[in-house]
Amino acid sequence: MIIVHTPADGDVERFDFRSVRTSEASIITSLVSADLSWQQVKARLHEDDPDVMRVIAFVIKKRSNPSLRIGDFDPAVDELAVKLDRKEIDGWAELAAERIGGFDGPAEMAELALGTILDEADDVDYARATIQRLLAGKFPAAPDGAKDSNSGPTTGESTSSGPSISDSSPTSSTLTEADSTT
Repeated sequence: MIIVHTPADGDVERFDFRSVRTSEASIITSLVSADLSWQQVKARLHEDDPDVMRVIAFVIKKRSNPSLRIGDFDPAVDELAVKLDRKEIDGWAELAAERIGGFDGPAEMAELALGTILDEADDVDYARATIQRLLAGKFPAAPDGAKDSNSGPTTGESTSSGPSISDSSPTSSTLTEADSTT
């Protein structure tokens, strides 16, 4: 997971949760709450807990600014967001590939359903390429470049409504702890 800090008056900063060292994990748990386990801290990060996002970003930021104090890093709640990294997008794609296999609707509907991951991705271009790979596997291009309604993904937005890929869409708003490898 990537914690993105978008201050109103400064440069955007990205803090890679996967880079947290063991010694830093101890600091994070003690700063958030002495009675929280590391697993609970991770779960609260998945829930976009502002205290957890702040403390993790602070600890990572402190690497390059050792004199920084927690009181000096107090961003507005809406300045912090949790986004999926490339490895998490790949994990999501594995689940989506399994679920899209049984989808019988048009490519446009599949693309629309899969596209919801773009709001959750830190690297939107990577997520978009991943979606196109999934769609190409499900909806191969028609011979001689001909297109019909089920031949491949579109590049525009679809305004049609219809069935979703499955009752448990591969584009859920967050990965569960079991889905994540963090």
